[in-house]
Amino acid sequence: MERPGSSVRFRSWSWVLAPATAISLAAMVVTVTGLLATIRRAKLLRAPMIQSQEVEFREAGGVILCMEGPRFSRRYAHLTYELKATDGVRIEGRPTWFHAQTTLVSTARMELMRFDLPRPGRYLLIIDGLGPAQPRDSEHWMVFMRPHLHKIALFIVGLVLSAGAFIVSLVFFLLQWRGTGSGR
Repeated sequence: MERPGSSVRFRSWSWVLAPATAISLAAMVVTVTGLLATIRRAKLLRAPMIQSQEVEFREAGGVILCMEGPRFSRRYAHLTYELKATDGVRIEGRPTWFHAQTTLVSTARMELMRFDLPRPGRYLLIIDGLGPAQPRDSEHWMVFMRPHLHKIALFIVGLVLSAGAFIVSLVFFLLQWRGTGSGR
């Protein structure tokens, strides 16, 4: 036997669950596009992996040196990196605490070091330990990015929360819809 007012109560939930499902789906889309845009905006420059080259920065401040190349490549193992101003002053670099990685199907990018640039301008990037050229060197790159790990962490938390809200609201909406649609 059905309790008085229960069908009304269930129907009123659809007014809450349907918008909650749509809003959480929209939040997921916004967080994913924001995450991708943050990664895209963080990239400053991409340079080939050679022993010594000049790189130019338009802004002072923190930059992250990353390696980018084929997945599972060992070409970056046991290398050391140095950044010098054009006047020869060495810019102190420190290894990143968390070597954040971005992995795609065939390529990967990993954070290596952080440098704090005192001023915009030209700098000399020196890579020690490269040894002789190898056949796939043209597929390996050095990438400088703005620090963005904290923003990515916030986007990931937002994505997890919005995905959880989407799943919960969708499940309850479907259960409620199925329950009222079958004459219960």
